[in-house]
Amino acid sequence: MLKLKEFRCLVAAAKAVVATRGADYYGWVNSPVASADGKLTHTGRGDSAEEISGEEALAIYKRKLDGAYGERFVTSLGMVAILIAHGYSVRFVQFRKEPCVPFDATGWTVIVIEGMPLFHVSPDDLRLADVVDIVEILDDNQAPDVCWKQTDKVGEFAALLAGSCQPGLDLVAIAREWSGTVS
Repeated sequence: MLKLKEFRCLVAAAKAVVATRGADYYGWVNSPVASADGKLTHTGRGDSAEEISGEEALAIYKRKLDGAYGERFVTSLGMVAILIAHGYSVRFVQFRKEPCVPFDATGWTVIVIEGMPLFHVSPDDLRLADVVDIVEILDDNQAPDVCWKQTDKVGEFAALLAGSCQPGLDLVAIAREWSGTVS
């Protein structure tokens, strides 16, 4: 289980990446717009739209997505700190192999709350070398105590919000109860 002292090491490593990237990395990025005739435009930071290529549009979306995932990870750390303080089981793991994920999981770490692997952390957002002393290595993602609990993001968010407000709750039961409630 991750203790606050170890968690502070994780936070320091995340802050180092944030400082290196700078505020612009996490800033708002307008989405490209496609017109009825198939032309792509992008406003960038100004008001006037410039025509762009498909490759440029994909690069803009990648920048937007990478910044949003980085921001999601960093902001999730505030909730994780509260969950640790409330006594919930928080683990920081890396799977030696992670079959069936739709991406190359090499270097990815996972924040596990009450046995639920909830936050996959990109090696771009947290350098493994900076946290190697606190990451727990698991053989695969089917460990009996760390595995998918038949929940979805709606249920998991409900559990995280409940746990951040009150200690001692069964977060897995809450996640299961709320999962599937929105289609």
